[in-house]
Amino acid sequence: MSIRLTTLSLTLAVAACTPTVSPSAETSPTVTKSAIDTAYWTEQPYCSGRYQLRLPSKRRHGSTHLDYNGWSVMVMFNDWKRNVRTINETKQNGRDGTDIVVDTRTLIPDRAMMQVTRGGFHWENIIGKDGMPYEADLHFKLDNDDAYIVRSFFYIPADNKKAPANWKAQEKELINGMEKKFRQEILNGLKTRQEFEVPNKHGICLIGGFIADDGKKPFEVHSTVEFAKQHDMSLEIMHGDVLKAGEATLLQRKVDPEKGLLIKALTRTIRQGKRTINGMSGEEKLVKWGGNKYMFFWERDGGDPRIMMQFGAEKKDGTKRSEAEVLAIWDTVLPTLKPVKP
Repeated sequence: MSIRLTTLSLTLAVAACTPTVSPSAETSPTVTKSAIDTAYWTEQPYCSGRYQLRLPSKRRHGSTHLDYNGWSVMVMFNDWKRNVRTINETKQNGRDGTDIVVDTRTLIPDRAMMQVTRGGFHWENIIGKDGMPYEADLHFKLDNDDAYIVRSFFYIPADNKKAPANWKAQEKELINGMEKKFRQEILNGLKTRQEFEVPNKHGICLIGGFIADDGKKPFEVHSTVEFAKQHDMSLEIMHGDVLKAGEATLLQRKVDPEKGLLIKALTRTIRQGKRTINGMSGEEKLVKWGGNKYMFFWERDGGDPRIMMQFGAEKKDGTKRSEAEVLAIWDTVLPTLKPVKP
């Protein structure tokens, strides 16, 4: 699968504002949906994080980084085979001329590996007070060739700038502990998932996979979806951007799509107000600027998740679609948003 992620550049400046008259919080705005092919725009499920939508089936989507339950995860698209080669080369030659590979383990055949490297050669040359640095990396793949990398660090304290007497025993114990932690917190709940499959359980949807959990683990990612033959628009879903106490909500933030006084003068809010989607109360703001460019936002109360759809924002002349059409697409897709498992 060819995947590309672009996070749209926009500035959200906090400012007080007075919402305009808005649709009822329990009903969708009145739109003319006959202007678009609703079957096309809601063709197949799309599962991202703890939420799902219905979107066109021919799409490209992904993100380069995510945070899950305290783990920072890097995503490398279509890179699993090269990743495995790098692991094997590092095992033979070290990394950057200094790291020493301590252990390389296959945790799931052809799907998950763990490699631990030591950050120095000589204990007497260690910089800092923490001790000998180690890096433990978990590499895994799902139902595609994307490589997911989870990186962790630990130290073994020095004994008066020398290796402790039980150094190797400590090393083995800590490595075994890292493997156990990787298995318990990530791999044990990891399942492959088909493109249009939505699991009927709590957890996190990744591209080609799913991490089952209790539904309460923190998760942060910004993922962009682009569609075949729809070159002027994209959808972005943002997970984990929880608002802090007193932080401005969507309706209290001013959207400045681009810099410049002329752009600001030509920016207008088409619609804004409270809007509930499948029992999830939230706020909506739809903005038009620069003649025919659009950014539409919906934010669940509390900030998580946030949905953004843009039309013509990255094109000089904007989109050729009418305002009625872009509104109809938004008002067809957004109501399909719901949790993976209520």
